[in-house]
Amino acid sequence: MEWSDYHLILAVTRERSVRGAARKLGVSHATVSRRLAQLNRGPDGPLVQKSPSGLWPSKAGKAIVDAAEQMEAVAAEATRKRRAAETRLSGPLSISIPVLVLHDLLFDDVLAFTDLYPNIDLTIDSSDMLVDLDRAEADIVIRNAMSPPDHWVGRRLAPYCLSHYAHKAYLASTPHEELRWIAPSRDEARWQDWKAGSPYPNARTALTITDIRGRFEAIKRGLGMGRAACFMADPDPDLVRLPGAPIVEAEPFWLLSHPDLAKTNRVQAAVKFFASALQAKQDLYQGLQVTEIA
Repeated sequence: MEWSDYHLILAVTRERSVRGAARKLGVSHATVSRRLAQLNRGPDGPLVQKSPSGLWPSKAGKAIVDAAEQMEAVAAEATRKRRAAETRLSGPLSISIPVLVLHDLLFDDVLAFTDLYPNIDLTIDSSDMLVDLDRAEADIVIRNAMSPPDHWVGRRLAPYCLSHYAHKAYLASTPHEELRWIAPSRDEARWQDWKAGSPYPNARTALTITDIRGRFEAIKRGLGMGRAACFMADPDPDLVRLPGAPIVEAEPFWLLSHPDLAKTNRVQAAVKFFASALQAKQDLYQGLQVTEIA
């Protein structure tokens, strides 16, 4: 087996599907499916097997996965060590930022950083998946979390906040007894607590949308009331916080890097810059800039 084969088996077992592995590897579904079928016909028998919860490694496949993880760890350490030896404020730098935080909070700051440090080749990973710094999937992560890995190095900032919002025209034209919620999931325990503590705990759910951006769009279109991050809803002139709605703290912001890279000039410059950018917007993401109706 070549390294690419180990990498493929590792991706398939992590993603639990051929489609997810193809997306992770940046190749076609057909390529992964064809090569996986070839490997499963090898002398050791099937390496990956189907189950009700997805694709899982067989006993022989588990040995391949263990070896692949060891190879991956060695490669990631080599990458970190090489980058840690670089001292210039130039060269590649990758930062992982959640999609909503990038688009609604830090987009202008990313552009400002590239202007300030034109010799840094910046890559932004705007996936909502938590990247693994140990596997060198990014140099820095900006994330909301209660307890990130202890050995990662970084800065903890204030938590972001959420509240209940609606389109101002929807509130003005809808009788209280006809107000409806846009919910993340009717069975989500946290949502039930949120609804119970809202100004309209007895309003029924009109629509359930599992995607955050989809729920926010439904609120903006006046389809109902809903929960949203303050940094998304407060700047929108058409949205208002429900009267008497509580502001609830969520996870704090973290700027994190691997200890191998934490003292490099590029990482230190980026952590300092984006920490300052987030601190400057603290009133916004903590819900202190608000349009509220009486």
